[in-house]
Amino acid sequence: MRLYELTVILTAEMEDHKASAEEIAEVVRGLGGEVDKIDLSRGRKTLAYPIKKQLEGFYALITFKLAPEAIRELDRILSLRASVLRHLAVATDEE
Repeated sequence: MRLYELTVILTAEMEDHKASAEEIAEVVRGLGGEVDKIDLSRGRKTLAYPIKKQLEGFYALITFKLAPEAIRELDRILSLRASVLRHLAVATDEE
C-alpha cells in the first residue's frame, strides 16, 4: 500500500461537509485502504474560476493508504458524485 493525499472540493451549499468527507473515506475503506486523517480546516473558499457553475467550494484533505491499482477506481467513483466539484489524489513519500 502507498500513502496518498486526496484534495476534494465539495459544493459549498451542502449542510454537512464532515459527513460527505466521511462518505469519501468510507469509499477508500471499501477499496481496501486505511484512512489516516481527514482535514476540514481549509473550509469554504471562493474559487478562482467557476467549476460546474459554482463560485465557492469547500476544501477537504484526506490522507490515506491504498493500493496503487485501486486509485483509478477511486477516481471513477469520485467523478460520479454530484457533490464533488474537483478532486486530486497525489502519492506522497512516507516519512
